Amino acid sequence: MTSPEGLLQEMLDEHQLRRLVHRYCRAVDRGDVEELRRLYHPDAADTHGGFSSGTAHTFTDQIAATRPYLRSMQHHVTTVEFAIRGEVAEGEVYTIATHTFIAGGRDVDVIVGGRYLDKYEKRSGEWRFTERAIVTDTAFVNDPSAATFEHPVTKGTPTGSPGDDDPSHRFFALLRTGRDQ
Repeated sequence: MTSPEGLLQEMLDEHQLRRLVHRYCRAVDRGDVEELRRLYHPDAADTHGGFSSGTAHTFTDQIAATRPYLRSMQHHVTTVEFAIRGEVAEGEVYTIATHTFIAGGRDVDVIVGGRYLDKYEKRSGEWRFTERAIVTDTAFVNDPSAATFEHPVTKGTPTGSPGDDDPSHRFFALLRTGRDQ
């Protein structure tokens, strides 16, 4: 039986891991490459299939290189399961990720349902990724994009982007990077 102190520490660690996963989503979706780099330990690995495989630094460089070709990106976290043992943890994180790419004068949508297989370590009191691999369970491609913003619900609303011109950068003062100030 876990002691109340042990259970409290597990809850705190799980909370920090969930924050890490959500900070990843916001950083990658808003094109905040520097924040994205901070979420990985320096020796971390990231395997994103044919997109990028190797070090986390290689992955974040790939993200930076694709920014000019991205119209939008959203990562939605659904089911999450963590296993924590002291200063190491593993997580299986289910996601739905939408991507709209600029491709030859048209937009192309890629919608992926999949999972992140994560390993984390707490070093100097801070949880970060040590290894991340993606698993694709399903994917849909709309070429050309089926997105339209002419419906009364969306017409006239600001359009998001994975760059510095995203409306959230002007709107937020406290949530600009997701980091504690």
